Amino acid sequence: MTMGGELQALGMREVRERIRAVVARVAEGSPLVIMQHGDPAAVLIRFDEAERWTRIERGLAALHALEVYPELMAGTGQLGTAVRGEFKPTRAAIRRLDEEPREILGSLQTAQITDLREKLATYLEEVATGRALTVVSSGRFAATLISSREFDRLRALNRAVSWFAAAGLDLGAADEGEIAAFVRDYRGQTRTGSAVG
Repeated sequence: MTMGGELQALGMREVRERIRAVVARVAEGSPLVIMQHGDPAAVLIRFDEAERWTRIERGLAALHALEVYPELMAGTGQLGTAVRGEFKPTRAAIRRLDEEPREILGSLQTAQITDLREKLATYLEEVATGRALTVVSSGRFAATLISSREFDRLRALNRAVSWFAAAGLDLGAADEGEIAAFVRDYRGQTRTGSAVG
């Protein structure tokens, strides 16, 4: 997982000059912030990581259907309360959550690695509008370019995802039935006094 990994940053010129090496390094799991005019313009993450987050977002949607809203909790210490159904968010909070952009879920947009070198500024503008871009290298999906805002959102969510993993639910792999069973079992254990958190 790269969301918790050490970030490196490079300017646009350096990225262009070393694009193949940069994409290869990201494909191995090292996320990279691309700087433009001294500010983070976008973050390049491993394609498999982007796909994992797409599955996690589907898992979170399944939790929402069960009236569990991990994103609305102040910290991971309160996630047990959310799963038990003891936290009832306001409709306004749920509406704001529903309206929050989830760029990682956008349709697959691709660019060849050579195009990325030539049109990096244009692609950074597109990413800034909320369109993730997948980089194709040697005929395979290697990395995904997302906005720094989306990267920050996913990093914040990573704490909740880790809490669920420690509690026995992999949001990136579980289907709706497994998620519903986890919530049901967690609530049942709480009633019998054996669940913590």
